[in-house]
Formats: sequence, C-alpha cells, structure tokens
Amino acid sequence: MSLYDTKYPYMAKKLIERVKFLVKKGARVELTEKKGKRTYKQNSYLHALLGKFALEYHDTLEHCKQEIFKRIINPDIFCYEVENIAGKRTALRSSSDLDTKELTIAIEKFRDYSSEKLGLYLPEPHETEYLQSIEAEIKEYQRWL
Repeated sequence: MSLYDTKYPYMAKKLIERVKFLVKKGARVELTEKKGKRTYKQNSYLHALLGKFALEYHDTLEHCKQEIFKRIINPDIFCYEVENIAGKRTALRSSSDLDTKELTIAIEKFRDYSSEKLGLYLPEPHETEYLQSIEAEIKEYQRWL
C-alpha cells in the first residue's frame, strides 16, 4: 500500500496512474483519506482542561472525559450506534481516533460549555502560564482524579 500526498502535483499524478492501472486490472480497491492525527501538544492541552474541570467539580477525570466531554458536549463527534445480538447501544469513539480539526472543535465546544453553563474559564492553548499552573494543580491532587 502506498501513500500519496495529493498537494504535490507529482504525487497526484502518480496516484492517478496507479488508479488507472488498478481499474484496468479490474482490482478491488479501498481508498482512505489520511487525516492528520491529533498532536501530543493537543492531547496534553485536553488533559489539562479535563483535569481542571474535574478538580473544580470534584469529579474523576475519567467521568469528565467519557460522560461530560464526549456524551454531553460532543455526542456528534464521539457517539455512534452499534448493534449486536443483544440489541443496539451507543458506543464512544476514542479521542485518539480524531484528527486535529475534530479535536480542536471538541475542545472549543468543551471550553464554551464550561464557561457558559458553569462559569468556569478554561484557558486557550497560548495561555502557557495558566496551563502550567493547572498541570501543577493536577499533579498535586492526582490521587483524587
């Protein structure tokens, strides 16, 4: 399997040639768009926000992530239906499956919800001093998260 970055004309041309070859061959083909995965920095930022939220509302980090961040605030991004012999149920996507754009949207919705509904300001990514103080607070109270 080859990966083609179509923003480069040479690679776009190579992809088209490959597709033509496979069509002529009568091959079965699967085409998948590769999106940029979330970054380590973005993941750390989300963890800091979830930690601050959990500490502020005396809840566990895991509950805040699964129930509030995913199910309540971002069901359109995280929730999907699965069906098995026992019936239908709602499952949750892992945040590691999101690309940077999806995670950015989910984080912004979380920040808006926190501020508008609960009065808790969560910092923007560039507010490094505030984020560092949150990380220190999380480290100090880790056993309750």
